[in-house]
Amino acid sequence: MTAVLIAGGAIAFVYTMRQPRIYEATCSLVIEPTAPRVLEGVRDVVQLGAEAFSYTYYQTQYRIIKSREIAQRVLDRVGPSPSQTDGNAAKPTRQKQVDMLLGQVKVAGVRDSSIANITVRDRDPERAGRIANAFAEAYVERNLDFKLEGARSASSWLGEQTVDLRKKLEDSELALYRYRKEHNLLDLGLDDRQGMTRQNLATLNERLADIKAKRIEAEAIRKLIVAAKNDVSEKESLPEIRDNAIVTKLRENYLDLLKMKADLESRYGEKHPKIENVLQQIQATRRDYNRELDEVLKAFDKKYRAIVDTEVALTKWMNQEKAQALDLAKLEVEYRPMARDAENNAKVFGQVTQRQKEVDLTGLQRTNNARVLDRAMGPGKQVSPNLRNNLVVGFVLGLLAGLLLAFVIEALDNTVKTPEAAEELVGAPLLGVLPVLSNAKAQSIDDAADRDLTVHKEPTSAAAEACRSIRTNLMFLSAQKVVQVFVVTSPGPRDGKTTAAISLAITMAQAGARVLLVDTDLRKPRIHRSFGLKADQGISTAIMGEAGIEELIVHTEIPNLDVLPCGPTPPNPAELLHTDRFRAILDQCRQGYDKVILDSPPTGPVTDPAIIGSISDGVLLILRAGHTTRESATHARRHLTDAGARILGLVINQTDRKGAGYGYGYSYYSSYGRYYRTA
Repeated sequence: MTAVLIAGGAIAFVYTMRQPRIYEATCSLVIEPTAPRVLEGVRDVVQLGAEAFSYTYYQTQYRIIKSREIAQRVLDRVGPSPSQTDGNAAKPTRQKQVDMLLGQVKVAGVRDSSIANITVRDRDPERAGRIANAFAEAYVERNLDFKLEGARSASSWLGEQTVDLRKKLEDSELALYRYRKEHNLLDLGLDDRQGMTRQNLATLNERLADIKAKRIEAEAIRKLIVAAKNDVSEKESLPEIRDNAIVTKLRENYLDLLKMKADLESRYGEKHPKIENVLQQIQATRRDYNRELDEVLKAFDKKYRAIVDTEVALTKWMNQEKAQALDLAKLEVEYRPMARDAENNAKVFGQVTQRQKEVDLTGLQRTNNARVLDRAMGPGKQVSPNLRNNLVVGFVLGLLAGLLLAFVIEALDNTVKTPEAAEELVGAPLLGVLPVLSNAKAQSIDDAADRDLTVHKEPTSAAAEACRSIRTNLMFLSAQKVVQVFVVTSPGPRDGKTTAAISLAITMAQAGARVLLVDTDLRKPRIHRSFGLKADQGISTAIMGEAGIEELIVHTEIPNLDVLPCGPTPPNPAELLHTDRFRAILDQCRQGYDKVILDSPPTGPVTDPAIIGSISDGVLLILRAGHTTRESATHARRHLTDAGARILGLVINQTDRKGAGYGYGYSYYSSYGRYYRTA
């Protein structure tokens, strides 16, 4: 890790020293939301700016500043970089020069303002400032040119449109004049004539309705008059007769004369001269009365005929007005489009001529919404290379590389690293950890036999205390069901399962239990070498029936601990372990000992541990710290449980004080051992 860190710093230092010096200069621009308005109400052809602050608008302006158009203008002003025109190198094309110039420029807006900073980096400090100022000036000029060019183009186009629109207007107005002249609409327009016609029709309609009502009323009375033609009493009942003052007066005179006649007759008799005179007056009055009745009726008849004639005349007049209204409606169908066309042409022509005047005025204005705020002054400051930053980056990258390397190494390590991981993989509790025996009194342990008997020879060592802890955990584990016969195995070879079995057997014997250690590793036995015994007879001899176990069990120098060696290695170990004879031997061992520990082969290459575990009280699985892989531990668990074996627990073997995950247990036992020895 340290070497990678130092290498990163060294690389950063060398890289920094070999980099060319880069200088930076900044020029500030103000880009207003809108350009100043000199003439109120006159709109520019090209609107510079936006009505309000717009993120999109300002981002567009920043892109324009860094456009090829602006860069080409700047290149024309400042020229190519001296390094590009060096005689030793081929001169780049103009397109390449523009691309390189754009690569030197950075445009960024100042937050909460309309200010944009143009930052340029170059190897020449003076040239960096000139380029920054040139970009700002080129952008301001480009804005103004864009506006004026737009005004010129618009003015030219509007001028062309004015000529065409004037011709259209003149043609439409001439056609309208000819139409009005042809249809007598010059002195009085179509609208006026239609208005007069509508007014006449309304008046006539009103008068005609009134005269019709009068005619109907007179007609009803005339019918009564005709009916009463020869009947004076009927005539007298008519309203025209009854309400006539002359008729009324004649009737009163007539009645008075009749009364006078009656008085005279009663006074003088019928033949008196006065009566004759009265009779003459009565007859004269009667004639005047009848004549007046006829005159009244003749006058009414004349009045009736006048009403009828008036109705006929009004109807005829109204029909004429209606016909004229229809004719005007037909004229309107042709007249309106022509008038509307002339009106629209006049309106468009007026708008275009007005806009052309406005455009001509805006073309004279040189207002702009962008201006240079602060020019880049003096030589630019050096910004690259930055030794301190590069060193920090180098060290950080070195640190990250070291961490990555450590992570890769850790990721490639597939071994079981923690007790928790081991318990999860095996599905059984952790009963304890065993240290590396070579670390305990390494000077007095020279071979495997001495290492296997470390617990016996060094009862106060950390290894001995660790075995006692495992023994205690086994006792608590089997509180509900006594574990008398159990198998010690491991996922793979060289995991230390034989040493663990011997150490555990010694610890249990030291606790006062009668212990039998049986070497059931019929493929690669080792227990006989640890105790210095012969391998010519053993458990294989007993299974074959050639001798009883009483003859084969060997008493060791360790009190309460007996050993049943493996014996000759058979060609078919698995078949021997499947026999009833082997089961009978285990039952015989149960009767003679408190604990029977079976040292079996590893679970990986053979099935012997599964066979033995299925007929014993359980299996103690030994895992080697930093060596046993997760896959092998999982395979061992599955191999044993599939055969019906009960995994009592697991032991982590060969733990190192420096090893990750297991240091606590080793440190505790080591400290305890030192305390025990000094007590």
